Amino acid sequence: MNASESDDPLLRVDDLTVEFGTGTTRQRVIDGLSLELRRGEILALVGESGSGKSMTAMAIMRLLPAGARISGGGVRLGDELLTALPPAAMDRVRGRRIGMLFQQPRAMLDPTCRVGDQVVEALRKHRGLGRQAAQARAIELLRDVGIAEPALRARSYSFELSGGMAQRVMMASALSADPDLLIADEPTASLDVTVQAQILALIDEQRRRRRLAVLLITHDLSIVAAHADRVAVMYAGRIVEEGPTARVLDAPEHPYTQALVQCSLLKADESGLLAAIPGSILSTRELDCGCRFHPRCAVAHVAGIHQECCAHEPALRGTVDGGRVRCWAAKGAAEAGGDARGV
Repeated sequence: MNASESDDPLLRVDDLTVEFGTGTTRQRVIDGLSLELRRGEILALVGESGSGKSMTAMAIMRLLPAGARISGGGVRLGDELLTALPPAAMDRVRGRRIGMLFQQPRAMLDPTCRVGDQVVEALRKHRGLGRQAAQARAIELLRDVGIAEPALRARSYSFELSGGMAQRVMMASALSADPDLLIADEPTASLDVTVQAQILALIDEQRRRRRLAVLLITHDLSIVAAHADRVAVMYAGRIVEEGPTARVLDAPEHPYTQALVQCSLLKADESGLLAAIPGSILSTRELDCGCRFHPRCAVAHVAGIHQECCAHEPALRGTVDGGRVRCWAAKGAAEAGGDARGV
């Protein structure tokens, strides 16, 4: 099922803000972020390291690191406002309604416990199954995610599995309670190309079969192009562009998205150097005003809007194709009209 066949948004993130520290040391790492995700849809969240992708996932799961807190906005999953739930209620949501895949699957598996028992534990906790029924269901889940001889593999320990096999076990555990939402944070980053393709095809198969909403966090635009229905581009804690995958990758409007696409092509310039974005992401404490990307932007000077970019941050405006973009120079947003300032 594609996005057009889906119902109302399953996941709504509204004006979410996450901060570290307090007072003069306070720093916003997620700043007024809003996005929606429907059943059966894959939304890719992309951007450089430090843009806030993984922190967004942790905020949705209410698993923020020490020192971080949600200071504004909300996260709603169906009818539940996750940001208002007490810890015990949120613990029931994790695993039961939200499954998660991490970058390093073996690090998330208990090396002292057989992998099958870890899937059984998830089934007993979230589905209330007895041990015998949970063991039988665990074998079925391991088979569903493409593990050959699942009864035998269930008796293995994590250190006896390949990275791809460990990620399949993690997927079996994540899907054990038949969740509504799957968050996949760089799920293939540590895998070779062949296994990457297998894991991504498995995610795609499971989302279609189960009508899963999938939030796919990645830096690899080739993965986005092949698997995502929509893409949201993050920079310095903000969404700077969002829309249908084909449009965003084929005709990006934000200079940051344009630069990411150029870098992904791996083409050398006349001097033999690969395309790169100069500089690095500045913290919100280092940026007093203006567009957060303007210190690195190659478009502002050419477009003659450098002064405006330095003075005011543009709003995230709708585009004519139903997407959104946060840039003074974006043609699609200008044609769509609307107030350009604000958040």
